Amino acid sequence: MSNINYLSINENFPVAGQDNDTQVFRDNFDTIKTSLRNAKEEITSLETNAARINAENNFETNTINNAVFQNCRDQKNNLGPRTESPTTIEYENGPYQILTVGANITIDFLNFPGDPSLSQPNVGVGKVMLELYSTVGGSWTVNFSASGGTVFKKDPDFPATVTIDDSDNPVFIEVWRHGSDKIFLRYLGKYS
Repeated sequence: MSNINYLSINENFPVAGQDNDTQVFRDNFDTIKTSLRNAKEEITSLETNAARINAENNFETNTINNAVFQNCRDQKNNLGPRTESPTTIEYENGPYQILTVGANITIDFLNFPGDPSLSQPNVGVGKVMLELYSTVGGSWTVNFSASGGTVFKKDPDFPATVTIDDSDNPVFIEVWRHGSDKIFLRYLGKYS
């Protein structure tokens, strides 16, 4: 609700051809000055806190309720070739991440909702789709790790060993976590 008080301005003052009371001048000026200050504060607050269509918005875990999404996209992040182990998948890099595997590696997951190191660990569910490729001529094994006693729960079709080869056919794995000590993995398979 706005604090701008334009209704208190006496718009019939001053009266032409009369000796006008200076107190009404002062009251009007004070009301205008206060309303302009309030307008500045409200506009600054809107510029700082309102969602914008011409800029990125950070809702800082605030709930968006009763919304309808149409023609929306997920952020895609191509991490490129990786040979370091562990290779970290950062939740903050978006819900769709592409990785080209260039060695036997272990993938670690960081900053997912549910991670106790976050300021609000139990807010929401974090999901990431991994699209995994191999470097040319390679066939590599991918393992998974997490810190702090986190347990992996895998779907029944998850292979005992995840192998990524150079067939140009990606392997898809869905990863999600919520306010628990578990990370869930679902193997979606190799696509040709």
